[in-house]
Amino acid sequence: MKKYLLAVSALIFFSPPAAAADYRQALEGLNQRLDASLFSGAALSAQNQLILEATDKYAALPASERGRRASAALAEWRKALSPRPPANLLLSIRWKDGGELWLLNTAGPVKIDEWADTRLPFAPDQPRADRFFGYVGGQYMNGTEETGNTTGFNGRLGKTFMSGRYDAAILYGYAKTGEAAGSSNYGLTGRALFPLNERMGWNLGGSYIRSVPSSGDAVNNMAALGGVNFYLPGGSLDLTVSLGNNSMYSFMAGYTLYLTRK
Repeated sequence: MKKYLLAVSALIFFSPPAAAADYRQALEGLNQRLDASLFSGAALSAQNQLILEATDKYAALPASERGRRASAALAEWRKALSPRPPANLLLSIRWKDGGELWLLNTAGPVKIDEWADTRLPFAPDQPRADRFFGYVGGQYMNGTEETGNTTGFNGRLGKTFMSGRYDAAILYGYAKTGEAAGSSNYGLTGRALFPLNERMGWNLGGSYIRSVPSSGDAVNNMAALGGVNFYLPGGSLDLTVSLGNNSMYSFMAGYTLYLTRK
């Protein structure tokens, strides 16, 4: 791709340009002919590259229809620059969360690049690859006078979804209160992930846990989760707090290991 873009840049650089005044005049004429429902405006870069700001309607079109509209816009741009249009024209079409780069030469219009921003709010560096992961950590819980303070460990096995924006996992844990008999915990968790940068992020989610003591009745718990992640090579250090029914709140600290890259 880099070699192709360099070749395109060389073609544009060495092609005979129209006079600078012609570009400005042509831009005014083009703005009057643009479909306002698809393009909210046109501008020129410092190198006289045409930039079109697309509307949500354009972004929602199928790729084939966007290509047809881009080709028509390039044809209009070449017509506006007549009688001295350059041999190669670049068109950048941009919208709120994506864009395309088109080249028009003697062979016709060609899309040479495209991009999309699928990040969530407060997430400038959203991971792209989904993967399986494992988690192990320690847990401190505090609840009613009956439950008291409890310590234990928590393990999970799960997978991320939708380009790393969400994850879901099954969990197993074991907790013990003082000298009392311990309890095994089984459940499910789900979270929305919000990376802030390459080093850290945050998350929100929920969990369902069934606690099965060695003696006595099992207890079902539901809780809201929130935490921060500190990204490390191959995984992350996770700090999580939860607030659930039965007046139970907890703090967890552990490590998430990425088991696969995709």
